[in-house]
Amino acid sequence: MLRRAFLAVLALAAVAAAAPAGLTLSERAERHVRESHFAEGRRSRGKSLFLPGTDLRELLKAAEKARPVRQKNGRDKRVTGGREVIGTDGRTGEPVKTCVVIAEPDGRVVTMYPGR
Repeated sequence: MLRRAFLAVLALAAVAAAAPAGLTLSERAERHVRESHFAEGRRSRGKSLFLPGTDLRELLKAAEKARPVRQKNGRDKRVTGGREVIGTDGRTGEPVKTCVVIAEPDGRVVTMYPGR
């Protein structure tokens, strides 16, 4: 009986450890995204751009539900899509409905941008 309880606790701990971390957007990361992926940003030329007024926190909530894919650099990539256009593609200028979030495995956002 005690062994079964111990195994159940181990199984729950494994599930908790495998659960994706919530995404957190630091001030530094948000500044980077706004400078690089909004039209008024200093480093936005030629990049995919969010529409003015895009709510980054709302996009992060949606991205938390997406399955992370581990990249070669050890960071996680999440792609989330919606029904509404959120920005434009930097190469084609076409409207984009998807958002990419790149984060550390612990959930700290590194960058995010419209696209795939």
